[in-house]
Amino acid sequence: MPSRSTFLALKRNRLLTLGALLNLALAQQTSAVGSQTEVVGELRRLLTRAPAKQAICSAKVVDLATGEVVVELNADRKLTPASNQKLWVLAAATVELGDSFVFRTVLAARDDDVYVVGDGSPGFGDSRLVESHGGSVTGELERWASVLAARGLENLAGRLFYDDTLFDRQWTHPSWESRHLQKWYAAPVSALIINDNCIDVTLTPAERAGAPVRWSMIPANDAVEIVNRCVSGGRGKAIINRPGQQMRFVVSGRCNKRWEFPSVAVTDPAALFAGAFREALRHHGIAVDPDTRTKRLRLPDGSLPADVTILAEHQTPLSEVLGRIGKNSQNLFAEAVLKRLGFEWSRRAGWTEPIGSWVTGRAAVLDFAKRNGLSLAESDYHDSSGLSRDNRMSAAQAVDLLSYMYRHPSRELFVGSLAIAGHDGSLRKRMTGIGGTVYAKTGYLNGVRTLSGYVLTPAGRWLAFAVLFNGIKGPTGPFNDIHDELCRLLVEWPQDAGS
Repeated sequence: MPSRSTFLALKRNRLLTLGALLNLALAQQTSAVGSQTEVVGELRRLLTRAPAKQAICSAKVVDLATGEVVVELNADRKLTPASNQKLWVLAAATVELGDSFVFRTVLAARDDDVYVVGDGSPGFGDSRLVESHGGSVTGELERWASVLAARGLENLAGRLFYDDTLFDRQWTHPSWESRHLQKWYAAPVSALIINDNCIDVTLTPAERAGAPVRWSMIPANDAVEIVNRCVSGGRGKAIINRPGQQMRFVVSGRCNKRWEFPSVAVTDPAALFAGAFREALRHHGIAVDPDTRTKRLRLPDGSLPADVTILAEHQTPLSEVLGRIGKNSQNLFAEAVLKRLGFEWSRRAGWTEPIGSWVTGRAAVLDFAKRNGLSLAESDYHDSSGLSRDNRMSAAQAVDLLSYMYRHPSRELFVGSLAIAGHDGSLRKRMTGIGGTVYAKTGYLNGVRTLSGYVLTPAGRWLAFAVLFNGIKGPTGPFNDIHDELCRLLVEWPQDAGS
């Protein structure tokens, strides 16, 4: 394993170059063992010893240097991919938006009015990204408020507007199960986003048992109502629930120690953004209305009018967004990028008023696949996060996509967005013995475990693989073990294989 200092130095670069990854892998791996026939035999035994009575498997492995199929099993059988679905939006965004693309959320002025203009950036106020830059969830809003205060603005009542019109207002996908909609992983998808369109509530028990708990919320805002029915001390647990479609959350139960709830999705993203900005403005002595006023500033083609003054701008590079999708499997990021692709697709297609939506985003990905000779049926693609159980993908489709991206000029951005085994993201604690040689996307739903990506052998050979399991009854952990063992075997792929 590389030293911690070496790894942190690489991490600071955010996007590891393929050269750095290769050097890292070669430095820590020994020579390959076993013949090609032996390794293929082990791979076949591994896949066929999977609990076949409990699960369906689609698998394929290809040597990218030769195009040789190393091993396959039901390679063309389409299964539910879970988060392996994200490979499509990662690839399409890499190719269609490009390495230099930047999301821009804008604070602007026009005449006497002030506007916040959303760009669909999921990185605005995302806790992981802002903390990596030494900031906070609401730090940018505080900076914007200081910009306005420095201009001598003391009262924005009736003059502050929010433009979230780059995307449509269908915030949740119709095929998502209703039981998921309060969870962070099914947060609404909008053009204005802060804190992943979620709130984070923390409880602290009072000194006296039976007294109401104290609570705090990130981001601090006046749009969300917290109804506190939770008492301090005693046995039991605290519960947070959103009983309807309003921005109202009920905290109940008991709390005898500091407790942080998992992030909870809101129902109105623009209201959350506006509520957090109002708090920041008040901190800087600027008066505002208590309500959220939405108004379009963008022109029909999505551009801003020539007479608009940009007061401040928050930028999020595409590379950071793709890293959150591929490494951390962040669903909102995947769906926001899909809608952004849809806006660009509809604009290039000459729409009078281009729009980012699941309809146009889906059209954008299907068009990307068709133009590049990749098989993707319209009926198989529904969302980009993989939360929809209507999605379908085969191992052959996944490997074809991985093979295409391996040969693409922007493969560094694509491969760099995937989780690195033993190092980061959803693979940080897996395959530590071969860390730095597997770059892959995990996938999980109830009854589903998937893993697709690349293996880099000690000889510098790249293999693309996809192993999808559906229909799992009971624990899914054993299927993770199969994925991990398969990758260990692939790392042993003989140096002279296919030569």
